[in-house]
Amino acid sequence: MLQKVLVVNDNELLLMIVTKVISLAKFANETITATDGEAALKIFDDLINNNNTATAPAFIFLDLNMPGMNGWEFLEIFSTNYAKIFPNIKVAILSASVEMKDMLLLVKYPIIIEYISTPLSIELLESIELKYHTLQESYH
Repeated sequence: MLQKVLVVNDNELLLMIVTKVISLAKFANETITATDGEAALKIFDDLINNNNTATAPAFIFLDLNMPGMNGWEFLEIFSTNYAKIFPNIKVAILSASVEMKDMLLLVKYPIIIEYISTPLSIELLESIELKYHTLQESYH
């Protein structure tokens, strides 16, 4: 079980559902949410400013299509400015979008370990958790 995950999505209902599924699957002890990329980056800024990087989420479920800062913009800024500070964080894209251009962009970001077309299920979470832990073990 992961300590903390972040779910970034502009749909409040989907945030509630994903949070509940994460809890039911015992995927994480704590789930925090943000409604766009900018709010998600603020979470990481606050952790850095408070010298509290050890409590960062281990995993991010990220929507691509959001008003304000979308998922791709978040990934670009996170990869450039935050990935060195938070090197163990991994991402699963959680989106209804299945556009070819989105699929092609996935390879640009090695932080992404899964692309999930909603809805999220307990079985998918179990698969992601296994993949996450396997990747973490390969880094050590």
